[in-house]
Amino acid sequence: MNRLPAALLLLVACGAPDAPEPEEKVCVAGVARSALDAVDRKITGAAAPYPADGTLRATDAELKASQAERRRVAWATVEKVLTNVPLAETPPSLDHVPATIPTWQTWYGFDDLRRVFHHLYEDLSPDERASRTPFSDQQLDDAFLWNVGSVHELPNWPKERYLEYLAAIDSATDVAGLGGLSRVGYSPAAARHLIASYPKVLACRDKGVPPAIADGPVEEVEIDRQAVEAASCQTQAVGSYAIGPGETLRARIEEGVGSKLDLVSADATCTSEAGEWCEIAGPAIVEVSATAGIDALHSVVTVHRAAARPEWADCLDGPFPIDGAIVKADYRRADLEIKLPTFVTSADAMKARLTGDVSWTVADGEADPGPADIYTLTLPTGPKYRLAALHIMTKELDHWLWITLWWSETPNEDFGADRPKSIAGLGGPWQSYKMCVTTAFNEEDPLPGGGFDTTYPSLASALSAVYAGQGAPTWCSNPYLEEGHGNAATNCIGCHQHGGTELRPEDILLLSDFGRPARRNNFPADYSWATTRGDDLGQLFADEELWWKAAQ
Repeated sequence: MNRLPAALLLLVACGAPDAPEPEEKVCVAGVARSALDAVDRKITGAAAPYPADGTLRATDAELKASQAERRRVAWATVEKVLTNVPLAETPPSLDHVPATIPTWQTWYGFDDLRRVFHHLYEDLSPDERASRTPFSDQQLDDAFLWNVGSVHELPNWPKERYLEYLAAIDSATDVAGLGGLSRVGYSPAAARHLIASYPKVLACRDKGVPPAIADGPVEEVEIDRQAVEAASCQTQAVGSYAIGPGETLRARIEEGVGSKLDLVSADATCTSEAGEWCEIAGPAIVEVSATAGIDALHSVVTVHRAAARPEWADCLDGPFPIDGAIVKADYRRADLEIKLPTFVTSADAMKARLTGDVSWTVADGEADPGPADIYTLTLPTGPKYRLAALHIMTKELDHWLWITLWWSETPNEDFGADRPKSIAGLGGPWQSYKMCVTTAFNEEDPLPGGGFDTTYPSLASALSAVYAGQGAPTWCSNPYLEEGHGNAATNCIGCHQHGGTELRPEDILLLSDFGRPARRNNFPADYSWATTRGDDLGQLFADEELWWKAAQ
């Protein structure tokens, strides 16, 4: 049943500001966004948590060094995010389709965060608002619980209207439409962390963000201690030590009349006598050696690494929790005879794509897939949309796990060749999406094809086509989400490291390697753009604060 007539009649009768009408922001023909509003939140229920793997962090080095392991973990993560969960309220007309939606579609969007923050902030006293008092855990719990049923506090949503709206949901695409077209969705832990961080977000708006390379309290640790023996005037090598940006290598030889200690890097040298410290600043590989004086040397060399560690996420209340997850979706119209642009991601196509304009601007073709082949939803007002792409980022790793999915006419080739059967087992059209993943700025896998040469040769060839070499920047780019010159050669993490700053995406793309390498030792909003761009929660918090100041 099409819900358009009933929805329009109610809008005319009630003038509902919270009615589920799509608010299109068109950059490319057919791209749209519409919030999951209060009535749909009631039917959907509280957002489903992301089931994080608390042990994944221990495999960070393995993930960096193995494309195969990276993709295995990524597909498992995709499965968790796509797994269906039941609606909190079952529409009475749904006797032939499941009353479920994917986990990620239950997650909180901007409309939820706006309601929750306003509800919390208006309950603060004037003094608490003036001092930007943090919300308590109990206050946050209560506010997110209140949000689920907040529709019943709206005068334009009486019980009769709600029941009529619920009864009009009678198809799988209607059910999918309950999740709205929110471009960004936040898992419960991510949404809670952002709301709880409002004092820090506002403080950064006042004072600005830390510089890309910032200092903090100096932490010094001993990384080596070696006995040294050398005959008169002879030199003994102590070792080679790697230090990163913002780190300093410090060493000293404890005793030995006339002895000396040498520290040498590609750009600096330091020499000290016994009992004195010598140091070189990173990034560098430092060679340390000890030389005896006239007398033979019998001593000990101690090596320390010192670092001024800045706060990881100075513009949030610390880093996101490990069950923090964020998705970014790209929807395209599925009606009005609008077709979906398509992109070829074979090895030959990627080699061509990464030359010249290095962009996804020109599609390779177009298609008109139906609900069986692409995730499709119907909004309450009637329009139908397709999910062309989905970014997934999870905080199970310090620098996040970065995954992106895109629809393809040839889903079982190249970047979809290794898709596990469990994804198809989820039901729906998820077997039609390809995937790439990264976990670090630099690629540490020595195998261009990721080890897939015999098992999935088309995947190995495609990976080889985007492989810049071991130690070079990683690659992972979505044809539907990454716009502009250079964005076909990006890696997600390079852009997001600047989250929380005022840098524009187009400025980042002008940096070397299209912004992919690491350029910061601190991450103001822990890789999230939510506080300064996109949903711009910083502006939401500031507007609320300003309104209450004016109202006093």
